[in-house]
Amino acid sequence: MKRKDPALRLVIAAIIALVSFVYLLPIYVMLMTAMKTPAEITQRIYLLPGASAQIENFATAWRLIRPALTNSLIIAGTVTVLAIVFGSMSGYYLSRSRSLLARVLFILIGIALYLPYQVILIPLVQLMAWTGLALTHAGLILSYLVLNLPLASVLMGTFFLSIPYELEEAAAIDGASRLQIFARIVTPLSTPAYASTAIIVFTQVWNEFLLALTLATPRTTTVQIKLAEIKGSYVALYNLQMAAALITALIPLMIFLLLGNYFVRGLLAGALRG
Repeated sequence: MKRKDPALRLVIAAIIALVSFVYLLPIYVMLMTAMKTPAEITQRIYLLPGASAQIENFATAWRLIRPALTNSLIIAGTVTVLAIVFGSMSGYYLSRSRSLLARVLFILIGIALYLPYQVILIPLVQLMAWTGLALTHAGLILSYLVLNLPLASVLMGTFFLSIPYELEEAAAIDGASRLQIFARIVTPLSTPAYASTAIIVFTQVWNEFLLALTLATPRTTTVQIKLAEIKGSYVALYNLQMAAALITALIPLMIFLLLGNYFVRGLLAGALRG
């Protein structure tokens, strides 16, 4: 960048500023709306703050979404952990095996990865009803695990391909078993892949709406369903809805900030192989 034309650097900076403005403007409008009264919102002056900041809207929104927030944390957290565990093992098998079975499984996982989950929504609900897990936390966890495990397997397997196989051969010569190689050599080197997979899976489960609407009950309502309910049936309480949406967005944002250093490295590892 130091050797590039100053005009080009200025253009790049302007583009970055414009893109940042486009992304941050909706968040700014949400924040302004969350701190207004319903009467101020009806004036449709979205970019200006209200006469006085209604901070109590956040406290009210927190009381409304707290049970649903707990449900989403339980469901999304459990699915993320299980997807990482099973996805890492299946991804390792797919990246190292040269058998016909591994190739067939890879094709099937690829099909499942690109298949819209709405296509299997009815069979999935019927399966949950048949197993007695419908309308329970376990049913939602199992359903989301079925939908996200193919993605976790592909992401983890792609990263494992970037790990030199010679390291595993050296460990095998020293007497390490396949399980020991995976646990003591491959896993410590795969922190970016685990972090990237965790961010993607957690965010997808956290933001999912349709499946939660189909399988959830008042006892298992997730936060996305609750956000839709907060607006109200007769009076649109957009200030409470925007306050609740901002609170809801903080959790995946904190996870991304915590693991974000590994995110891009984990996604690009397979592409940079060789």
